Amino acid sequence: MAVGALLTGYVAPSQAMDVSPMVAKITPAGSGSNYRLTVRNTSSTPATVEIEVYRMQVDDTGARSLVPEENDIVTFPVQSVIPPNRDQVVQVRYLGDPVEEGRMYLVRAAQLPINMQTTTADGEAGADVQVAFSINTYVFVAPARAKASVEISAVSRAPNGDILISARNPGAGFAHLREARYTLTTADGRAHEVAAADVDVGDVSVIPGGGTRQIRVPAALASSIAGDVTASIVLL
Repeated sequence: MAVGALLTGYVAPSQAMDVSPMVAKITPAGSGSNYRLTVRNTSSTPATVEIEVYRMQVDDTGARSLVPEENDIVTFPVQSVIPPNRDQVVQVRYLGDPVEEGRMYLVRAAQLPINMQTTTADGEAGADVQVAFSINTYVFVAPARAKASVEISAVSRAPNGDILISARNPGAGFAHLREARYTLTTADGRAHEVAAADVDVGDVSVIPGGGTRQIRVPAALASSIAGDVTASIVLL
């Protein structure tokens, strides 16, 4: 959850909203082209929440870039006032082109700023503070028949001992790198599995169709693996 205090002097609550699902996989047409996003106000005061939609691109390091999107994804309601400890269900629907390749979006639940006033140590009124909260969720749109896989083009070691894997998704679907089995194999045939949660795949753990990714296995996980290695990534 991204939490921003627009002026110092106030410590924001650690949690003001819950949103689910954090990741949605939908189709570009048919009954699977929509889902329900639940936003819960966990604070003790009403919250005004606005839903924002962005088209997302991801580079080969896993870093994302966002562009506001107003046509492909529609949400209802766009803005609502949620009472304390209550839920708001938001309908999210894809209305874009029925493309064959996958598309990625970020749907953000953003609480509009709340004006608060701080107090000094002696109890006097202090500075006015604006506090805003937002939670990002991801939407992956692809035909139900679209498949993904991961091909390895190169494996090397960084000077610090990290193992670097160059990977590509040749399919039309999304390769979800947190839902995969990673295996490193030494020259003598010994296989070493690495937990997907421990591998650095960048900020966005998905390779779109035709995309590439630089994946890093931390040196601490590869300290017992000497010499040249090969790698495989099998999607689960």
